[in-house]
Amino acid sequence: MMRRSPSLKTLAEDDEDEDNDEESLAEDDEDNDEEKEDNDEESLAEDDEDEDNDEESLAEDDLAEDNEDNDEDKEDNDEESLAEDDEDEDNDEEKEDNDEESLAEDDEDEDNEEESLAEDDEDNDEEKEDNDEE
Repeated sequence: MMRRSPSLKTLAEDDEDEDNDEESLAEDDEDNDEEKEDNDEESLAEDDEDEDNDEESLAEDDLAEDNEDNDEDKEDNDEESLAEDDEDEDNDEEKEDNDEESLAEDDEDEDNEEESLAEDDEDNDEEKEDNDEE
């Protein structure tokens, strides 16, 4: 049997199918390229957002560290202030002790002066008495 040659119509249809396949592949490639581009853009946007979040997190960490440093400075200042208050209290107590000692010395001086005056009076009385007897 003799093989039949394809008809022109069949060849034309085959060419049209091939053209359609090529067009379909080209459209698929274009769709894939657009999808890849969209995915790349989305990925870049996500990377930017991640970077922004990282920067915000670092800024928050810096702020927390600054707050911690401020708390430590405040604690140091409070401790220093308490130490100064203790020193002031010690100085006040020492001044009070010195004032009491000074008052006691003044009282002792006054007592000695009174005793000395009393002795002088007694001596004067004796001398007057002796003079009167003479």
